[in-house]
Amino acid sequence: MNIDDRSQIRPCTSCQMCGAVCPTGAISIELDGEGFYRPVVDDGKCIDCGLCVKQCYKFDPDVKMTSGMESIQLYSAWAKDEDVVKATTSGGVADIMASRLIDEGYTCIGVVYDADKNCAVGRTACNYDDVEGFRSSKYIQSLSIDAFKDMVKNCRGKKYAVFGLPCQIYAVDRFLRAKGVREDHILIDLYCHGCPSMNLWKKYIDEVKEKTGATKVLSVNFRSKIRGWGNFYVVVVVVVVVDGIPTPVTVVSPRLNAPFYTMFFSDRVLNDSCYDCKLRSTLEYTDIRLGDFWGDKFVDNHKGVSAVTVCTESGRRLFDAIAGEIESAPQDFGSFIHYQSYGRVYRRHDEVRTRLLGMLAEPDVRLKDVVKAFKQSIPLKKRLKHEMKNLVKLLPQGMISSVKGFVYKLKKR
Repeated sequence: MNIDDRSQIRPCTSCQMCGAVCPTGAISIELDGEGFYRPVVDDGKCIDCGLCVKQCYKFDPDVKMTSGMESIQLYSAWAKDEDVVKATTSGGVADIMASRLIDEGYTCIGVVYDADKNCAVGRTACNYDDVEGFRSSKYIQSLSIDAFKDMVKNCRGKKYAVFGLPCQIYAVDRFLRAKGVREDHILIDLYCHGCPSMNLWKKYIDEVKEKTGATKVLSVNFRSKIRGWGNFYVVVVVVVVVDGIPTPVTVVSPRLNAPFYTMFFSDRVLNDSCYDCKLRSTLEYTDIRLGDFWGDKFVDNHKGVSAVTVCTESGRRLFDAIAGEIESAPQDFGSFIHYQSYGRVYRRHDEVRTRLLGMLAEPDVRLKDVVKAFKQSIPLKKRLKHEMKNLVKLLPQGMISSVKGFVYKLKKR
């Protein structure tokens, strides 16, 4: 029995732990035609040991769901070092945690952006310089099999701190428990909306390069604070040859109708498993869950506030260890969770999803045409709502905050 067995009860999350635990190297990870990472089994190498299935969400009929919040503690937090807050997507707490874990002798696993390959990659880090690459959220799937293989091989002799999505942390947790070493490691996941097709990102970055005439991508910030925390702007730094001289050029996504985030938040091009994901709505497999503290409480904060959900004693020890480096305050879980994707099930719109994913896979189709096709697929009322949100982005930052605060209050009623 292997990961391709037809007894699966859910779609693949693309977590890639199946390939990491395979003792014969029979499982590789490749992008499928729709742009999602999938395991590919070499039947000639497979020995039907079933190790891949034991870690897999697809086959688990008993996913543990968090029923009560008595042992869960939520905090708002941000780094006291303003440079850390500026350099990170939210309040910089993940950065502070990673540095602390390095001090304590952990090998950290996180995600960096590989500008040469234009994709997100899971990496191991053993020093401060390496963990700096983990800064800023990456709003695409990561190719993490090699980093997970390192953990699988050395989990008895080394301490690992794994930063990942709930589906990845679920699989890592199950593996470490099976090995009897779960308490030796720290697992930190993220409040997750879902992951879009890599074809969306590839089309976006290819069009940036084409528009600028760039020869190379230097860096990407998927959610820059260039216009303040709480906004969604992609900033890409590319190299353009000007008068024979390679010159860095910064490209900021537009205020209105930003194509990448329009499609990301459309929920029409997400991974199959994201639509009804139980793992984003449970805290049973992680020590700490991190996110942005969205909602009316910090609507006037434009620097960044992290939400830190402490789930276990190991998580508590880590959070207490960084207390001197952060500003924090306990918060009510109920007042925060409404603004996350926790507990949500997205409507699939299968026909539209198939059509849009097909368009993204076609090299000759422009991203603006994909966005147009999406907008044409939604009712007029929703289309008008999208345009109203766009118009709000043209307002001064203070007025944007006022509008957001008003909308948050309406949602509470």
